[in-house]
Amino acid sequence: MLSDADQKRSRIIFNLLKEATSQQVVREFLKDKGIATSGSWEVIYSERILPALKSKKLELVDLEVLLREVEEHGRQHIFVYKCKPDDAEKLLKRSRIEDIAATAGLSHLITQPHYVEMPDQPEVVDIRLNEAPNGSGLLSLTIKVCETRESSKYVGDDFDPATSRRIKIYEIKKKRAICIAHLGLDGILELRIASRDTSKYDEQISMLIRLVNSFFPMDSFEKASLSKAKETLFNKQEELEGQVRYTNTTAKNDFGVSLNLAAFNLTKSLMDDDGSTSAIKEFLAKNGFVTGSNIWFIIPDDVERQIHTVLNGEVHEFAIPAACTPGEYSYVFRKILSFN
Repeated sequence: MLSDADQKRSRIIFNLLKEATSQQVVREFLKDKGIATSGSWEVIYSERILPALKSKKLELVDLEVLLREVEEHGRQHIFVYKCKPDDAEKLLKRSRIEDIAATAGLSHLITQPHYVEMPDQPEVVDIRLNEAPNGSGLLSLTIKVCETRESSKYVGDDFDPATSRRIKIYEIKKKRAICIAHLGLDGILELRIASRDTSKYDEQISMLIRLVNSFFPMDSFEKASLSKAKETLFNKQEELEGQVRYTNTTAKNDFGVSLNLAAFNLTKSLMDDDGSTSAIKEFLAKNGFVTGSNIWFIIPDDVERQIHTVLNGEVHEFAIPAACTPGEYSYVFRKILSFN
């Protein structure tokens, strides 16, 4: 039997899935579990998921894992920091993390995530410890923060003849957003910020750091510059053909002169035009340096699957504009680090 509490939790998780992903993703998930997939959102829950949970054909943890996968990877700006591996090992001591969580009143999140749709204030909702299979300790720590964002859309104006004033009217929309802090034993700290309609993320970075600083003291870290990765990706275009597709590259020199090359549409590659590649190579040869790239990582064994990646903004920042799987995110991130 499914308890009332678990049924309530399943409904909350399902509502979050509706906001975070598409019906197609949920249908593929159910298909893999041998569960019927047809119907509207409500039918999928009440006639597919709920009966499967009650019959134990589907576990609540399966829905939790799916939610993590669809809302924690992609559609993000990622800011990369690093510390020494020895320091990371100390920060990842289970006893230390449990003590910090207890002091902050967050111990319950180590065993059970908190599912909230629109929190009044940003809050930590999940503390995830990734244990080594051999029991030797933690491999990583992931902390999830949920926040409510507001955006305004101009919808018209209203004129008051009595006061001769025209008032602009805006529609306020609220949206749930997820931010992630993840530290591995290699000392690489990722601060993943859900994308928004801006090029600056200072406010979101400050918010996330404030909430996770006791777990990840930022004075132990430094920004991990991705400048070398940007240059390597450009300089090895021929070598990386079939692995990376280039649609935009920007460069600058010591005189402040900028050069921007872009393919005429996103299905093409800069490699298709010898003139453009020759021009930027000459520019870089005379004290120029790459400042940004708009590229697509081609997933091995699936050339049709290409992950759009943008390397610009802050020196330690990159972005994955569209949703992707955990495996695809890991592939892209590790590739970028390998070029660095």
